[in-house]
Amino acid sequence: MKKIKTFMGKLSKSNAADKAVLSGLDIDIEHLYDDPEVAVEIQNRYIENIKRLDIIRPKYRQYVDYVAILQRIEMLSSKVKGDIEKLCQIYSETLVQKSEFRDQIQRTEKSKTEYLEQYEDNLQDIIKMMKGHEDNQRLVKRDLAYLEAEKSELTYHKERYSGAYGFIKSAFIVVASVSALAALILSTMHFVYNIQILLPALIIMVAVIVATVWVYVFRRYLVFELNKNQKLIKRAIEITNKTKIKYINNQKVLDYQYKKYKVDSSEMLELRYENYTAKISAKNQYRNISNSIAAMMSDIEGALLANGIEDDGLVLDHLDYFVSKQGRKILMSKLVERRENLKVEFDSTEKENNVINLVLTNYKSQIVK
Repeated sequence: MKKIKTFMGKLSKSNAADKAVLSGLDIDIEHLYDDPEVAVEIQNRYIENIKRLDIIRPKYRQYVDYVAILQRIEMLSSKVKGDIEKLCQIYSETLVQKSEFRDQIQRTEKSKTEYLEQYEDNLQDIIKMMKGHEDNQRLVKRDLAYLEAEKSELTYHKERYSGAYGFIKSAFIVVASVSALAALILSTMHFVYNIQILLPALIIMVAVIVATVWVYVFRRYLVFELNKNQKLIKRAIEITNKTKIKYINNQKVLDYQYKKYKVDSSEMLELRYENYTAKISAKNQYRNISNSIAAMMSDIEGALLANGIEDDGLVLDHLDYFVSKQGRKILMSKLVERRENLKVEFDSTEKENNVINLVLTNYKSQIVK
């Protein structure tokens, strides 16, 4: 403790600023000669400061160079500065376009359309073919619906004809029964009661003939319609079965195409193709813009070199500031502020290391004694 106080006394006499630096260390320096760990901490702090200085030094030099370059640019003629401003503005706007195309490419890549590249040459024909199959399938569905409706109607008529045929059979029995009953009644009236039955017999005979003819004709009509209906139903069933086979075959083709191209309709495939072509177009434009940017970078660097200025990234890294005089003024203020901050940080760190070096030197000399 006495040794460190003696050292602090000597230090305060030689340089009050050094004493202030030493007092500001977050290390318990008063126990330097009592605790060896304190010396280790001071040594580590010294090494950390050296590394910190190695980092700050190139940054400070870089900002010194930046300020010098910007000052030299401000000394150029108005025409040269105007050309640089125009180039930087175009460059900045082109970078925005490049970013937009990059975002567009990323969005289309998320939709997973890359697999379409292998079908790129004939994808339009594939879409056209798929649409043809879908149109054909819609026609087949419509035909099936029509055939089912027709078959239902024929079945309905068949039931009505069958019911009518059953009624005619019953009517024929009724006519025969009525005729027999009428004959019995007339015979009884003639032979038992000796009543004249010629007129009633004629009337009944005519009625029975008319009823019999009507039943016979209507029965023939119903038989004809039932046979016709049966043939129509059979034909409708055959056509329906053929149409169903066509429907199944078309659906198999569509299912195969949907699975192969990872879609569920031609509209989806067309949409994916549009996204794919948009991505290809965006990639081509992105490539063209990249080439344009490279050319503009060369133009900017050429304009600077033509005036004896070697830019190591200042202009290209701060394009938006170089599109106007006010922008360059703002940039100059920021560069100077950053340069001065680095200088203060460098000086304070260097000062701290100088004081630490004195402490370590004194400590080693005292240890040797």
